[in-house]
Amino acid sequence: MDILYDNKYHLHLGFYEDNCDYESIAFKRQSKDIWDIFFDFKGYGIKNITPESELTLGPFGTRIFSIYNKEIEYDNGVQQFKQWLSINKII
Repeated sequence: MDILYDNKYHLHLGFYEDNCDYESIAFKRQSKDIWDIFFDFKGYGIKNITPESELTLGPFGTRIFSIYNKEIEYDNGVQQFKQWLSINKII
């Protein structure tokens, strides 16, 4: 089953501290209150650490995590992205 995303809803989540410049993009699923967060490992020259079977969307990268909520607040999304970057030793 393919996941469909709502073209009207996406959000860029960035981490720009300590001389870092990383960005991910969140897409809202059409039929569920779920936002999938994608990161372009190749664009940053970082080895993809996700399972090979993880969803990848062309130029946006690979899904790294999801936020289960109808709405996503920028600050909360950035905090979760920063935490993901830290846990995976990217920052």
